Amino acid sequence: MLDAKVVNWMMQSSININEVYRELDYDLLRSMFFPKYKPVLEILHSYYSRHKIPPSYKVLRTLLDREGDDPSIIEYILNKECVGNEIGFYLDEIKERYNKYLIDSLMKKASDLDDEDEDVKEFNDELKKVISKTERLYRRDVFSEGDVADSTKERANHYRYTVENPDQIMGFLSGYQELDDYTWGVKNSEMLVIGGASSSGKSLLMMNMAINAWLGSNIPSEGLSGYDDGKNILFISLEMSKKQLEYRIDANVSNIRHRSLARGQLTVQEEGRWMKCLKIQEKHNKKFYILDMPRGTTMGEIEAKYETILGVFRPDAIFIDYLQLMRPTIGASGTDWLDVGKVSEELHEFCRKKDLPVVTAAQRKAVQKKNSGKKIDDVNIEDLGRSKMIGDNAAIVLIIGNREDEDLREDMEIHVVKNRDGAKGKVSLKKTFDKSRIEVFPDNWAEEMGDENDV
Repeated sequence: MLDAKVVNWMMQSSININEVYRELDYDLLRSMFFPKYKPVLEILHSYYSRHKIPPSYKVLRTLLDREGDDPSIIEYILNKECVGNEIGFYLDEIKERYNKYLIDSLMKKASDLDDEDEDVKEFNDELKKVISKTERLYRRDVFSEGDVADSTKERANHYRYTVENPDQIMGFLSGYQELDDYTWGVKNSEMLVIGGASSSGKSLLMMNMAINAWLGSNIPSEGLSGYDDGKNILFISLEMSKKQLEYRIDANVSNIRHRSLARGQLTVQEEGRWMKCLKIQEKHNKKFYILDMPRGTTMGEIEAKYETILGVFRPDAIFIDYLQLMRPTIGASGTDWLDVGKVSEELHEFCRKKDLPVVTAAQRKAVQKKNSGKKIDDVNIEDLGRSKMIGDNAAIVLIIGNREDEDLREDMEIHVVKNRDGAKGKVSLKKTFDKSRIEVFPDNWAEEMGDENDV
């Protein structure tokens, strides 16, 4: 029955298949299934590998019959319905069943053991296999392993490559030099989190970073300059529709007011810039792919969609707007801070497993304290999403300041509060919210921190 329940769950969607494979890889799962279910799993896995979705029961029955296997098992699987809050239990039961089988087999071999050296060697080999399989059952994926002595030459070669090709090992750049000097780019398998209060511009900063990475050294006002240092971007929005986001991208790249574009009130000059921007987007050889997904989306659903997108292009970086709008794939507790922490953990594991940089945003409740009679923002990484787990899982954390007179400020204060491979500090950028832009201040701008600057 356990096998039928698991197959029933996997047949429901590609998301469900990914949830199972995160817990148990295909080869291990196949070895755990009873013989009569293995042909079903093989066909299901083969079909999913080609089409990125599970087959229908009708197709599965046809393929089983074509391979000479008994298709009557399909009816039994169909009737063993499995729902979301049960799959974890059934996977644990299969693990325990398989572990018991391994131990029983080992004990039988031990009881038949003679004192012959060959028999003892064979038993020891079998024991090592059982230990290895048991570790695979109850241990998460190992990203890499090995003795440091074995990789000394590799590290020396990597260092020489770094000296000769410094740009090649740099992560994708945010487009803000002062910020990039701190981080040296967001590298593969790293997660960057932008924290900010409501309406602080955290989603806009993230979008600007995505656009800057996508364009690379190309300057839209000058047309495509032939630079090929842009990045393929996958931008997942859980808050804004694809059309709304596209208009904000157009406003940003064209340097025109977003409101005028949305309301059809562009000047002739602005419309000309916009048309030029659209042509540049058509010709640019890098993709900015938008996924508009519902609130409550899980990391399992995002991973399933990512697998299908690989058939179209391979992203260089992923942006997710934003963390608190997601929910854990398995085991939601109903406690807000804990669930957000679990999501950040899943996101961190995803970027490590896929070897991709991931950028997301998180809501923070800004706390102000008094200093010399004046309220100042108490920037603290632990305020992030009310969950310390977010900061623990991120390689880089940026927090947007929330000063007493923030609405009157022209500058955006960005605090680098966590930077795994570099220094911490503070950067100031220019708010140009009406054009969906966050910009570097011109050289002649006199920054006076603490004074009011009308927007």
